[in-house]
Amino acid sequence: MDGTLYINAARHFAAGDMAAGLALYPMPAYSLLIALTHTIIPDWISAAYFISITSIVLATIPLYHLTKNLFGVKAAFWACLIFALLPKMNQWSLYVSRDPLFLLIAAWFVLVALKSTREKGLLLFGATFLLAWTAILIRIEGLIFIFFYAVILIRQAVTADEPKGRHYLKLLIWLFPLGAGLMSLGITGVQGIGVNRFDQVYRWMAPLFNGKFLNLYSQIYNFLSEAENHPPFSGWHYNFAALARHYLLIIYMMGIIQVLLKIISPLSFIPLYMALKRPFPQQGKWMLWLGAMFIAAVYYSLLTRDFIATRFLMMPAFLLLPWIGAGTNALWIKATATSYNLRPRILLASLILLPAVLTLSLPRSNDNTIPKAVAWLSKNSTVEKVNIATNAKKVPFYAGLETDNNPNWTVAVYKNKNYMKIESFAMNQNANILILRKNHRKHKKMPAFNHFNKIAGFETKSEITTIYARTP
Repeated sequence: MDGTLYINAARHFAAGDMAAGLALYPMPAYSLLIALTHTIIPDWISAAYFISITSIVLATIPLYHLTKNLFGVKAAFWACLIFALLPKMNQWSLYVSRDPLFLLIAAWFVLVALKSTREKGLLLFGATFLLAWTAILIRIEGLIFIFFYAVILIRQAVTADEPKGRHYLKLLIWLFPLGAGLMSLGITGVQGIGVNRFDQVYRWMAPLFNGKFLNLYSQIYNFLSEAENHPPFSGWHYNFAALARHYLLIIYMMGIIQVLLKIISPLSFIPLYMALKRPFPQQGKWMLWLGAMFIAAVYYSLLTRDFIATRFLMMPAFLLLPWIGAGTNALWIKATATSYNLRPRILLASLILLPAVLTLSLPRSNDNTIPKAVAWLSKNSTVEKVNIATNAKKVPFYAGLETDNNPNWTVAVYKNKNYMKIESFAMNQNANILILRKNHRKHKKMPAFNHFNKIAGFETKSEITTIYARTP
């Protein structure tokens, strides 16, 4: 898991070994922050959690000001309340992930960037420049901010009545690092810019210009074309495979919309729609334009890789919250205007209570038996080399934290949901430890093993994790 890379890189940075840290993960900013936080919070995971939780909480400040500038204080209150209750946003605060920190920096960038468009001074311009490149150091998607603000500067230069030299100077300063990077690319080649994954940006963008970004789309299209005449499809016109083939691009966009609704909560679509129908200032149009740029990048990624990670749409979902706050405030006004109108009251209560209930259930559903199991194994293991087979995806992360004390640990993850074959998998991997996680809600019997015996178990209300040792 990525969390293991971040923390292990942070360990190398804390020890002063920058080369080893960069070799593990080439984007050092987040791991450096973990290393810095670790000087205050001794536990590595807790230090990373502190960054995530603090980032989500502090992102409320720019959200409040962005919404207040667009729709007023009451809308800002509702936007912040909805944001605080969204299950997905709160779930990300429980991850060892760069995304909450990126969201915080990006939110401040949007606030400062839009404010700088109304002032002539260089102070806010400098802050915008710093925030944009800080965001790039956290996630490479921050490059979108460079192009976004460049469009703002170009528009200002073109529409300004006053002398335009100052605006073009700002544009030159703004684009200088990007231009320098492109010159370095031309001189050293793509292999010379591996730090911060700029080489991956080149590899990601190159297919856009040579037309190869549609290769995977063409493969899926041809697959569905071949499938039209095979069971379970009818073989006649407009069967499911034919329709899916013709409307594949629309289906992809529907998937993006589905993920967005999952993040902001499906019921939030109603106040969002209510607010988008009403006029809003130019600042709001810029925010929607930025959100559209992120969605376009995700759509391109979907075409080239055929999958969406929910976190890719965190930023555009965040940018919709001011409109959700404005629409929710409109619902509140309707609900309190008369005692006979029940529909806005029911909708408003559902809009608040549903995400609140899901958010309050997060601590209970959060995986906490795996770290206990790995910690127990670390203290009680008597063999020199530990080969672990497991069906739990988080075991490599927590086992990775033990590599300093237990350098001979290896982990193989069993991805099949059929527990009955996991023993064969463990034997093929030459595992001497088997860690099996089971969710109580999924009524599956624990298998009886011939070559492994139970040595420890850890149970919560939602799951049980059992450790088995291989018999001699």
